[in-house]
Amino acid sequence: MTYRQIFDEAIGDAPPTAVDVDGLVAREGRRRRRRVGAYASATAVLALALGVGVVVQPGASGGPAPTRPAASATARSEPERLQAAFQAAFNREAPDLRWVQGGSTGDHKTWDGPVTETPPWTVKPFQWESMTGWFAVGVAARGEVRSYLNIDVGRMRPGHTPGPGECTPGRVKCRSFTGPEGELVVASDFEGRRLVGPVTERTVLRSVTVQRADGTHVTVQTHSSTDRHLMTVEEMAAVALDPEIRLG
Repeated sequence: MTYRQIFDEAIGDAPPTAVDVDGLVAREGRRRRRRVGAYASATAVLALALGVGVVVQPGASGGPAPTRPAASATARSEPERLQAAFQAAFNREAPDLRWVQGGSTGDHKTWDGPVTETPPWTVKPFQWESMTGWFAVGVAARGEVRSYLNIDVGRMRPGHTPGPGECTPGRVKCRSFTGPEGELVVASDFEGRRLVGPVTERTVLRSVTVQRADGTHVTVQTHSSTDRHLMTVEEMAAVALDPEIRLG
């Protein structure tokens, strides 16, 4: 059975439900204080999507990845390897996906700029209280849809264990199912509002997280301001299930 057959049987089509994003973040903060480590990847990237920000490792390399001959793949650094894996997965699952030059994740006014086929981002490390790993984020375009898209791959720190990853009553439009290798896949849609200066902006998020048997978590999220999502759940799940997106 292919990925898409599994997803088609498990997911169905459910529209996002309006929620109070500020309330969602507040509840999540209280929940994290009670149970550190519960689904850390999706929570932290949600904070990034709402403009809270993410702290990356001091001294991390943030410059453009140098061009290397194809034959020197074994000499790539971890961020270079992951950047190639991320791009290959997105190219395979969404070949018409493009990337906005000069797009700022926090300013929707910059999302209408010219596009390129190459993501204008680099892979950077993150260190959360319960998890460490790598992430990349950029503003993307697909047809008329503009959104920013982020992906991260990480693993729990020693002494921390992930909370229950399945859908719970407190999650919004959440669906969980099993991947082809027994991975737990959790997909959620969120919709709400955020205050940007004096202006209230609409936020529409779609998040798909894969939890693998070895403890690795891979999360793909899109964040836009319209009813149209940048990618389908099955496309995002297929990206997150890519075996090349792993920790070295």
